[in-house]
Amino acid sequence: MQFKAKYFRYIGAGIFFIVFSVFLLWVMVKPSPFGDIKFQVTQQPYAREITVTGEGELTAKPDMALVNLAVVTQGKTVKDVTSRGNEQMNNVVKLLKGLGISEDDIKTTNYWLNPDYRYPQDGGKPQIVGYSLNQNVRVKVRDLTKVEDVLDGAVKAGVNQTGQLSFEIDDDGELRAQARSDAFKDAREKAEEMAKDAGVKLGRVVTFSESGAYPPVPVYDRAYGGALTMEAAVAPSIEPGSEQVNVTVSVTYEIE
Repeated sequence: MQFKAKYFRYIGAGIFFIVFSVFLLWVMVKPSPFGDIKFQVTQQPYAREITVTGEGELTAKPDMALVNLAVVTQGKTVKDVTSRGNEQMNNVVKLLKGLGISEDDIKTTNYWLNPDYRYPQDGGKPQIVGYSLNQNVRVKVRDLTKVEDVLDGAVKAGVNQTGQLSFEIDDDGELRAQARSDAFKDAREKAEEMAKDAGVKLGRVVTFSESGAYPPVPVYDRAYGGALTMEAAVAPSIEPGSEQVNVTVSVTYEIE
């Protein structure tokens, strides 16, 4: 019985192998349903396009000044440093408001209390010998006739380290829109000249992009090494000058 069962298993395996082989052979010789389709790779022609850049530039008078003011105080204790530093800064803010500066245009940008260490020459553990408080405010001065009064008055009120000034255009949206229009006009003129020289005709705009660069703004810096007396603070002579608004566009045209 065992011999017969083993014999039938061999016969079954042989039949399966023969059927499977015939099926594979049929698949290999059977015509493909895609036999009538011919594939051909063709090289696409180069795009007939031209890309140019245009620039628009306008010059305008700044209508706002940004002033960064700092008050630095040092002392033996945190209470002493913060008390004197806050009093000086409060005097500065009071002065600014008295000059007509809106509270919304006075912003604290830094309030940093830092311990001062003394490092022993023998390499021992450093010791705290005092504290330093650095306070900074950024002020928007919308009346440019008051810039000199702000700088001079701030020094007298307590600013004792840095006063930095820059001029800007508060809202340059309209100026940038005009500069953008000039940039597209400049790009079109350049493209037409190139097309004329090449003996072709411009078609529709395919793509375009814009980039804008802000030129360096005049900055006036006054740094002081220590406290200033009221007699030492001399009102500066400030000229806002002018500022440029630049827009550059890149435009791609079809060539007909």
